[in-house]
Amino acid sequence: MSLTDASSRTRREILINGRRVRISDLLEAELLRPGQELFFQQRLGEIPHRATVIEPGRLRLPDGREFGTPSAAGSAASGLIAVPGWEAWRVGRGGPTLHELRQRLLESVANEPVPPDEVTREKSDQGAARERFGRLDLARRKAKAGEPETLTVRQLLRWWGHEDRDRDVIRQIDGDLANHSLTTAPDFRAVSLDRTVRLITPPEPVDEVPAGAPIPDDSGSLQADLVEESEAEIGLTLGNLLSAEDTLVAVSPSASVEEAITAMLLNDFSQLAVLTNPRTLHGAVSWKSIARAQHADPNASFSSMIVPAQVFDYDVRLLRALDTLQREEFIFVRDFDRKISGIITAADVVNKYDETATPFLLIGEVDQELRRLIQGTFDAETVRQACTAAGQTFKSFEAMTMGNYQAVLDNPACWERLGWPLHRKVFISRLDHLRKVRNGVMHFNPDPVKPADVHRLRHFLDLIRTFNK
Repeated sequence: MSLTDASSRTRREILINGRRVRISDLLEAELLRPGQELFFQQRLGEIPHRATVIEPGRLRLPDGREFGTPSAAGSAASGLIAVPGWEAWRVGRGGPTLHELRQRLLESVANEPVPPDEVTREKSDQGAARERFGRLDLARRKAKAGEPETLTVRQLLRWWGHEDRDRDVIRQIDGDLANHSLTTAPDFRAVSLDRTVRLITPPEPVDEVPAGAPIPDDSGSLQADLVEESEAEIGLTLGNLLSAEDTLVAVSPSASVEEAITAMLLNDFSQLAVLTNPRTLHGAVSWKSIARAQHADPNASFSSMIVPAQVFDYDVRLLRALDTLQREEFIFVRDFDRKISGIITAADVVNKYDETATPFLLIGEVDQELRRLIQGTFDAETVRQACTAAGQTFKSFEAMTMGNYQAVLDNPACWERLGWPLHRKVFISRLDHLRKVRNGVMHFNPDPVKPADVHRLRHFLDLIRTFNK
């Protein structure tokens, strides 16, 4: 393959796989040149910030500091907490923004023909990517016009041909959205699949923190990870636990005891939010707090039954809130628009982990059965040769992966030696599917394993045990 062909293929990877466009990509496409000056006009009438494009694709500020992303350079130059750098920096004082150059690159890649000798799948992938490019381009124009595209997370995933979220899916979507200067509100990673999100342009730069003011602690929030080169790692968030169908039931601080008790009985709640307004949590009332107040005073007022309650942002990782949940038994969740949107109890966490436990245990048993089958049928050298032929490494039977099992069982000679009256390709297709299910469980993806996949795991395990005697 020539350097030109390799470059074209790399450019198509940006479109197809959702890799974030970098300054180096603009240099390679000759949309930028080393030594060009960029300007960031923070406020009208003020002297703009300057940066110089340098090889191999970085921005250098006048004080000598260098940055790999426009946002990092914009933040450092302006003192702002966050800057949408691709929108902020312009080539020359009145030239195009870096985002406009990025769009030119994406459009050229979208219109780039696939060589006739390329595989059919890449043509298909590029066709789907072109369609997606058009959708995202339209979504950006609608967002800029103040009429953002609205859809569920599940519908958003289908734009990329997926049904649930794993690390690779999220990285691809996150990259494509970033390349079009789009984001979702709320964060599509941190809510349930049926939650509605809006495709919007990034928020305006956040002003610098006033002297002496406390710096917000976002260390447990996904928003803290939204830097340009983030790996978009998946972590189970509080928003993932809230159903899109659940509506927070609350009473006001002036409510009566009877009103609160009736609401709790009708909804089978153990706790209830007490809201001053949709964005201000006054506290909570629970059966425990009611009993304590009435034990101290049979004529206790409703206000004496209200206890303090903790509020966490929807995109905070569950692990960060576990200590509070264990201590308080419940917490409230604040949505992206600062409204108090839900409650999470210790029981909700138990149910979530139980939802994961069954497929986790089934996967463990499948793994044990496959290892026992292969170790009892083949010697180490045969397994090593089968793994090597499939481009994999074999270290030992104890260290075998699902990919190793698949490589051995998909080897025609090994399969024939098993003597099973089954179709190899059909069997391997199911094993490959379950391998992907396994990866999702082991990476603790936020979306539950589908009941159909739990059934497939059970049936696959039974099948292996039937023949592996």
